[in-house]
Amino acid sequence: MLTLEDITAAVPTAVVGEGTGQATSFPRASIDTRDLAGGELFVAIRGEARDGHDFLGAAVSAGAGGLLVSRDVAAPAGVRVIRVPDTLAALQGIGAAVRARSGATAVAITGSAGKTTAKTMIAAALSETFVVQANKASFNNHLGVPLNLTTIDPGTTHVVAEIGTNHPGEIAPLAALVRPDIAVITNVGWAHIGNFAGHDALAAEKTDLLRAVGPGGTLVVNGDDPQLIRAVAALPGLEDLTVIRYGFAEGNDVRAVDVTVTEAGTRGTLRVAATGQEVAFHLAVAGRHFASAVMAAVAVAARCGIDPASAVGSLAGTTPPAGRSSLRRQDDGLLVLDDTYNGSPDAMLSSLDLLGSLPGRMKIAVLGEMGELGRASADLHRRVRAVAARHATHLITVGDAAALRDEALAQGLPAASAHTAASALDALGLVDRILGDRDPAVALSEVVVLAKGARFRHMERVCLGLAGTAVTCPKDLCTLYINCATCDQLT
Repeated sequence: MLTLEDITAAVPTAVVGEGTGQATSFPRASIDTRDLAGGELFVAIRGEARDGHDFLGAAVSAGAGGLLVSRDVAAPAGVRVIRVPDTLAALQGIGAAVRARSGATAVAITGSAGKTTAKTMIAAALSETFVVQANKASFNNHLGVPLNLTTIDPGTTHVVAEIGTNHPGEIAPLAALVRPDIAVITNVGWAHIGNFAGHDALAAEKTDLLRAVGPGGTLVVNGDDPQLIRAVAALPGLEDLTVIRYGFAEGNDVRAVDVTVTEAGTRGTLRVAATGQEVAFHLAVAGRHFASAVMAAVAVAARCGIDPASAVGSLAGTTPPAGRSSLRRQDDGLLVLDDTYNGSPDAMLSSLDLLGSLPGRMKIAVLGEMGELGRASADLHRRVRAVAARHATHLITVGDAAALRDEALAQGLPAASAHTAASALDALGLVDRILGDRDPAVALSEVVVLAKGARFRHMERVCLGLAGTAVTCPKDLCTLYINCATCDQLT
């Protein structure tokens, strides 16, 4: 919840409109008229493609209680109009103001891969005991982070904020808005490495989140990531912080052992060094990387006073966000692994590891190119193709990375089993052909299809098509950062 006091504290030059019956507080801020339920402060953001000021009428019709604008606007009846020099800067300042007056414990999460899943599980573990506010989906950028903060109300005890980056200098200002008491880093991988000077620069960007934690705070980090551990060791003021390491290797404070993955889910045991406890866990989702998220969630929950066994129990029914290692057994028996949300190298390797652990006589990996990798692109694509050759019986590469299929061939994949496609829809056609040409002795129930790739490749079209949804779209490449299943342009 945000108040007029929050707004004027964040923007002293704000011009607050006056009028009978106008709101003095708002349940939250929003930048999307489709997201309005009634009473919100609609923030008119000026973007490259569209200007939020063009949607003020729609916002009022949808029930907005206030309009935050940067130009003169006539006040609709009963709607508060607040004019500021810059609506984006104002939104960020307002989010920071709401956070500053709140006594909630703030948990912030970042990492090259797995941060949304970790955020989801951390929020679930805390919600059994506390009143938790967490950002929706993966709204983790310069807009999503402050929007999340504006939802903090007087009853909120914990706020969970995912923070992302794809360019240098993005995490520090967002972390300053959140002012985390507990900071979590899932890993320092290779996502967006092409936008950074190197791996050390990417590690420095990620650990900017840790630098935002004040004395007495807690750092929860992946102890199996040597790059991250070196960066943590170099942080100033470490003696005034509590560092909790989690991972699969010996020596971690929270460690997962005896992890097994099947189509039915993921099982294992957590060993918690501080208490000497051993807690069995069982997730309804399949993937070793989900065990990593459980460890992070248990570490955070324990720091907040929740017993590890209770935290694990609250995670048993947690499901991943759409397009993140979602397994679906179709009516015809085909098993589809939908991991199409995005495609960083680290996430790609996790998906292939999961593919390898699943039962099946035929395993088809449909992999789209990975973006923003810069000079490391060729090497990282080769690494992925080499692993694909170990876990897949058939490989379809989509986009510019297709030439790197040679690495898979070098690792022993037969030439007849390696294919290239210009688009996800072309790849769907190849999958259908491979399924149609398979040995009659191989039932569809013995086939697994994995689809994964960069968001702009919209690899979900493969999964939609296999499920019987006719996907026709004129765009092989699409910059809309949405799932095709939710696109009103899809026919």
